[in-house]
Amino acid sequence: MLVSVVLLLLASATAISAQSQKHSAPISDVYPQGLMNNGEYSDEFSDYENAEEKTELHVLIYPYIPDLKNDGLKSLRKYIKKEFEAGHPGITLHVVGDPSVHDPYSTDNLKKYLGTNGYDVVEVDTILLGEMVKLNLVEPHPHPGIPLDDSSFLRFAVDAVRYKGHVYGIPTLVCANFLAAMTSKNGKDAVNLIGSFRGSWTLPGLYLSAYINKYGASSMDDGVLSNPPEHSDVLNSIRQFSDTCVRKDGSNPCTDKTYKDNTSAQIKDVIKSKSSNFLAYAEVIGQALFTDPNLKVTSVKVPPFGGAGHLQMYTDALVANRNTYKAKKNAIQKFMAFYTSGDFRYKYAFCGDMDFKCIRYVLPACSAFYKNTLVQRNSFYTQLYDVMMTSGTAGPNHEIYYKKDCLDGSISTQLKYPPLI
Repeated sequence: MLVSVVLLLLASATAISAQSQKHSAPISDVYPQGLMNNGEYSDEFSDYENAEEKTELHVLIYPYIPDLKNDGLKSLRKYIKKEFEAGHPGITLHVVGDPSVHDPYSTDNLKKYLGTNGYDVVEVDTILLGEMVKLNLVEPHPHPGIPLDDSSFLRFAVDAVRYKGHVYGIPTLVCANFLAAMTSKNGKDAVNLIGSFRGSWTLPGLYLSAYINKYGASSMDDGVLSNPPEHSDVLNSIRQFSDTCVRKDGSNPCTDKTYKDNTSAQIKDVIKSKSSNFLAYAEVIGQALFTDPNLKVTSVKVPPFGGAGHLQMYTDALVANRNTYKAKKNAIQKFMAFYTSGDFRYKYAFCGDMDFKCIRYVLPACSAFYKNTLVQRNSFYTQLYDVMMTSGTAGPNHEIYYKKDCLDGSISTQLKYPPLI
């Protein structure tokens, strides 16, 4: 009898130990091993329960969006996890994306993010799509079930995810430099232009936008990307536009270091002014509206580069890690369908993750978003949409971003902009 009791206790202990090991998966099984350095991952939104019984999906969202709660997008990441898992109980989602930690504009980082031990899905800027394809990092046609046509997505966003005849991503957001006429009840003085023409990508990006404005994206040739640039008429259009920023004392905050990489200073001056023309991305203009409820947008236009009026659009998109796609195809496709849907895009833009009312004024790539009644009642969104549909065109998605530093120096020299010391 005693022997039987002892054997029963030993068997129970063994079973409890095995069950404990099952639900205490080592952290390397829950997080990609290559992305654990320096505490980059935390377990704030992870579910260790039933880890072996669910598909573990690791996603890096695009980190450079308005952080209106100043929490490093923590509330947004938590919200994405909650919303997705509510409809997909068989998948445990791990979401990261912190502007102070993640930089998706580095080739070395992209190799890590989309490597063997990286994330399963990454939201990227398609300006680097060609480089990712050449490095064999992303899976072609990651979700054939999502129709990539003009009725489902903005047409230029669809163009942006294609490279050499193949689709490599599902569009999420678009952006561009808009010129918004702003007025403020509390402003003191009227100024003409507020915005930055300086920064390693800002000036090359504006040069590319000015070229496309004049000639369209289809006419780009080697001279557009040459160093120094060959198109003097494009350079002159930038110079004429930036000269409208000159103040009464002769200074030009748009071309010196005043506004460089400093949206806070730009927004502050927009609020201080009775009226101004604000050159910025839609979400930055939106941050100004969020900061001062008395601020209004009276019109939205394509920046006046003196051309045919084409507006270069940038596109962010979800891409699938080629190393993990086969094993997690079903979970990856479910997340892509969820994250790019009109319903979730609305919640994303209208701050569904916040405990207060706000609008991020990001520009979703899906067409369904702009058919939402509340979006159509928002005058800023309707103006942005009209400009995009009339003038929007996809810019290049390869061979440009990594030339930015050389182009920046060359263009600023030709325009005789002051050195940034």
